[in-house]
Amino acid sequence: MSRYSTLLLLLKHMGFVNGRVQFQKLLFLLEKNYHIQTGYGFIPFKFGPYCQVVQEDIQHLIDYGYIEHEEVEKSGPEVLHRYQITDYGEQYILENDFGEIYDQVIQDLCYDFKNYGLRQLIEYVYENYPEYTTHSTIKNQYFHPKPKQEDFTSADTLLERKPIITPSFVKWLDEEIKETTHKLEVSEVPTEEKPDEIMVDDLVVEMLDIAYEDIASKAQEISTKIMLESYSESGDINNKMYFILEILENLLSTLQEKDIIGIYTEFANTKTNIQMLDELIALHRTSLKSDLVRLLFEFIEDVGFFLDSIDRIITL
Repeated sequence: MSRYSTLLLLLKHMGFVNGRVQFQKLLFLLEKNYHIQTGYGFIPFKFGPYCQVVQEDIQHLIDYGYIEHEEVEKSGPEVLHRYQITDYGEQYILENDFGEIYDQVIQDLCYDFKNYGLRQLIEYVYENYPEYTTHSTIKNQYFHPKPKQEDFTSADTLLERKPIITPSFVKWLDEEIKETTHKLEVSEVPTEEKPDEIMVDDLVVEMLDIAYEDIASKAQEISTKIMLESYSESGDINNKMYFILEILENLLSTLQEKDIIGIYTEFANTKTNIQMLDELIALHRTSLKSDLVRLLFEFIEDVGFFLDSIDRIITL
């Protein structure tokens, strides 16, 4: 896909972009987070990752009439550069087929970061790509590396932690559940005395919410990779993954409501659909790349660990 089309599709889905820094950071994240080859070479600069060619291409599109540029005065001497796609730019997109997958990935980027303020966007880039902050003149304002988490310290610290999920995330979850149960002195309730009630600590639910969000992120990564490779079976696999996520969300709701019947129903439903996903992978395995198969099996393992964790909670 051409650099010009990337810029135009970005503006189409964002509606408008406020400022050169925001434009630069969104394009940088499109390449780093979503693995789209933009054709731009970013280097560490005074506001973080920067590419001079981006500004040149934007100016060319303004000259062609595809982008509208407006300077908006802010308080003080600052001027905000606002960019919007014009009718000619929209027509250019309509007349050229860039491929549905590229359009979808750029749309996902805009959906994920559309509500980020400039400060939030810079902080996100600095935190996740610190190697691009080496020449930043605003590093002290925006870069706040988090200290490495050691053993269990406090509930607040635990809830702030959002680890990137791995197939072995259950080890972390198990340890924290045990430590939290011990620290908060959560009492065990024999199931034979109260078969229709379970004791679920709010902190444990928060931890499971974090784990669910990371499983959902893994599913998004897999879905994007499948679409990028244009696999014909992407619909079946993607639909099954997202259906499993929907069931897991229902499972969390029933757990929070302490609905024991609902928990067991959604628990069994998840296991059934995991088995169906496993069969789909086996059916199409010869046409899927090995790294994609690995990610799919990691997703299945992660969901399995998630179910095991809930099983241990409801049998306390």
